[in-house]
Amino acid sequence: MGKMLAAVFHKKGESGGEIILEQVDIPEIKKPDDVLIEVKACGICGTDLKIMEGAHPANDNVILGHEFCGIVENMGKDVVDLRKGDKVVVDPNLKCGICPACRRGYDNQCEFLATGQTFGIFQNGGFTKYCVIPRRALYQLPTDIDFTKAALIEPLSCAVHCHNIADVKECDNVVILGAGPMGLIIESVIRKHPINKLFIVEPMEFRRKKALELGANYVINPEIDDVEKEIKKLTNNHGADVVIDAVGKSSTFEIAQKIWARRGRLILFGQDSRAEGIIKPNNIVRWQRSIFGSFISSGVDYLDAISLISNNIIDTDKLISHKIPLENLLSEGMKIMREKTGLKIIVIP
Repeated sequence: MGKMLAAVFHKKGESGGEIILEQVDIPEIKKPDDVLIEVKACGICGTDLKIMEGAHPANDNVILGHEFCGIVENMGKDVVDLRKGDKVVVDPNLKCGICPACRRGYDNQCEFLATGQTFGIFQNGGFTKYCVIPRRALYQLPTDIDFTKAALIEPLSCAVHCHNIADVKECDNVVILGAGPMGLIIESVIRKHPINKLFIVEPMEFRRKKALELGANYVINPEIDDVEKEIKKLTNNHGADVVIDAVGKSSTFEIAQKIWARRGRLILFGQDSRAEGIIKPNNIVRWQRSIFGSFISSGVDYLDAISLISNNIIDTDKLISHKIPLENLLSEGMKIMREKTGLKIIVIP
């Protein structure tokens, strides 16, 4: 058994922990439905930072990285539809397929997920050279797909899921709170649908500029501008028909409730377990508003995301800001994430 470099999370109580680059054993196939993949690209997610900060749970001594793709290296005896060299992308959120939620078609709410099964968070993930994944968590990719772009499929599938929940109409004014990597990926999907106006609320200048490049009609700086006044002014006092909170803070939840229109739809996407919010129920009842949660993605969202990437419908060049070797994950990748000076960072093991 050989060794490989891996980014291993070491927990420090409830306050998060640290990532250490260390040599670990190359994993072996143990179950008949196991597939050994050689990781070709893995994106850094904001969740990876939250894990280190204690804002998102993760198992101790696990290899992080849940946005990854690669090629099949070997497989167990029950895997008959894949061959060595096939390109695959991982759905890191392992679903059982048999619980009531899965059987009803809501596999992103699988009861099995609650037991902590996500690759790159609770099981070893993609910040390394090789990973063993069960066949049911893999989607085969077109032979000509670019691995760097394919590393966006997992977050893109979540954006597709959010877009479908938002149910945007051609006449809608849409506001996205936060133009971080996920906010911009959601914007990229929303922009493929004809809508009235698209607004981005974001304090960082370079992210606002990127939002305009990706098709936003207006950008608003919440540190300078009164978001409520600006939205009302730019929508003829109508407000936002759809608000997508891609941040998940108490402050953005508060902003959302100031700008939504009558019959407005608020989609909560960003996650922070520390966030709390206050809501006035009568403001929901009187104006017939709706609040939805958008959590990860379902199988059909993966298929849509693969199609969007393989057909070059999403401008990935505007979303991927850095491509770095695994050795630079901490010195460069996490530093960029903390300082918010980049967008999607793709790690090449």
